[in-house]
Amino acid sequence: MKKLVISALLLGALQATGCIFVSDDTGDDVPDGTATINASWEIEDEGQAAACPPGATTAALNSHLSGRADPFVDVYDCEDLAGSATDLPLGSYTVWIDFTDDSGATLYAQSESVNISLDTDGEVATAAFRVDGYNGFFDISWVISGSSCAGVAEQDGVSVLSTLAGTTQGIDDVFLCSDGESPAIATTGALTLGSYVVAVALINASDQAIGDAPDITTRIDYGNEFVDLGEVTITLFP
Repeated sequence: MKKLVISALLLGALQATGCIFVSDDTGDDVPDGTATINASWEIEDEGQAAACPPGATTAALNSHLSGRADPFVDVYDCEDLAGSATDLPLGSYTVWIDFTDDSGATLYAQSESVNISLDTDGEVATAAFRVDGYNGFFDISWVISGSSCAGVAEQDGVSVLSTLAGTTQGIDDVFLCSDGESPAIATTGALTLGSYVVAVALINASDQAIGDAPDITTRIDYGNEFVDLGEVTITLFP
């Protein structure tokens, strides 16, 4: 597999035609020498081993060198479960995998990114990814208006209720209040792809709401997406 130096718009066309271009245009500010990143990936569905999502035939290994506009992209079959980025100039990289159709136009899942530093000529670094190809997640943090988690004696946690739009299918994640109190960030469990209404409430030991925040309308578009809901303000009931 040769290293591709291409833009995201050009990637789809190259995949469709089967063309591969190799470039040595590393720039004068990159140290001499090259190295390799060996990547592997596991596809899951709520923690259980799974096949690649329907339609996701391609795994594009992105190696983005700090200071460079476009990542190096090495394209593999999703079912390969492993691939390498070779002949990479030395430097600091952000590495991730996009799982797409053959054209590269439709994103079905995306791994989280990892940072890798290639410092030595001939170095071989590794990156292992676990990707939920069928579900996504919400990241959220909160503050309590005029108080804090520690300042509300009767509170017994924060409920984050994610309801799939147009249904009564709600998933209720209950966190310790301190788990998501800003600047901390709480992450929900796995959620089916689609549009959601997210309700956040401060609850007592009887699971009764003693304060809440405005509902959030949002969506999860692809597998393993972590949607940042930002910081919400919980207002205590009178």
